[in-house]
Amino acid sequence: MLPIRFAAAVPATSDYPALREACRLAEAGGFDACARPDHLLAEGALGAPGAPLLECFTTIGALVPTTSRLRFVQTVACNSFRNPALLAKMIASLDVISGGRMELGIGAGWLRKEYAAYGYEFPPMAVRLEQLREALAVVKLLWSGEPVDYDGAHYRLRGAVCAPRPVQRPRPPILIGGGGDGLLAVAAAEADVVNIVPPASHGAADREAVRRFTLARFRRKAARVRELAAEAGRDPATLALSAMFFVQIAEDDAEAAGLVGAIAARYGLDARAAEEFPLMLIGTVSRLRERLAERIALLDLGYVILHFAGPEAVARFAADVLPAVRQR
Repeated sequence: MLPIRFAAAVPATSDYPALREACRLAEAGGFDACARPDHLLAEGALGAPGAPLLECFTTIGALVPTTSRLRFVQTVACNSFRNPALLAKMIASLDVISGGRMELGIGAGWLRKEYAAYGYEFPPMAVRLEQLREALAVVKLLWSGEPVDYDGAHYRLRGAVCAPRPVQRPRPPILIGGGGDGLLAVAAAEADVVNIVPPASHGAADREAVRRFTLARFRRKAARVRELAAEAGRDPATLALSAMFFVQIAEDDAEAAGLVGAIAARYGLDARAAEEFPLMLIGTVSRLRERLAERIALLDLGYVILHFAGPEAVARFAADVLPAVRQR
């Protein structure tokens, strides 16, 4: 069994000094990777309307030389924003520059508002899934380093070459993130890692879908991913499952109860459901050690993406929680 990997993330609207410090502390604290979302607008997904938001790949390119071991993954790149041939070239270049530390995290795209704001067409979900499947074929072909001709319904290449090709062999890992049935089918066939999150609907965040996203629902989706992988001719054991947790560190049980109560009020949950809410990880340091280990075992996770309030929380978690979980 491969060792479980842990990625750290801080708020997407963090400024560059905070991101740089978070990466420094994550690397020093034993995290495997830094995760960065790919959105063009904070509004509707990541922060207050008009909040500053550094572009994903530009930021990763600036952070790479400030680190020596830390890997970088997107959670997740929106396929619609970049031609997949260009995306393949971008990841390959960053992989070379970083000495083999890039991963491609990708999804079909979902936030209609930023598509409209930046002038992108927002096709139906079925079309976006077709585009994602073709994009993955294009990326994998180009990473071979050989000339590529490709005739798809959505993308066409003539003699395209990705040189230099990525450092990693056979290629950088691919994480696909989402929660809808169609997206999970693509992920089961094409990804190395499947990051399961609540599905979005109608081009916006779906509060009800988030509220219904229980640990049991995650497990059902994970089981379906394994089935789909087998149907696609893959060994399901070669595919890693991934979850995303927003971490809140409490100083004592009373503070933890208050934080859980806020989640319960936000999503209309009872106290127990809020405590087990799969997107959140709340508690004292000792409770976080127990709860994270329990989640990893229950959900059969191979890649855990942890979101923190800022660099200081990254450092504290790395010192007080992560070593104990790794030793289990």
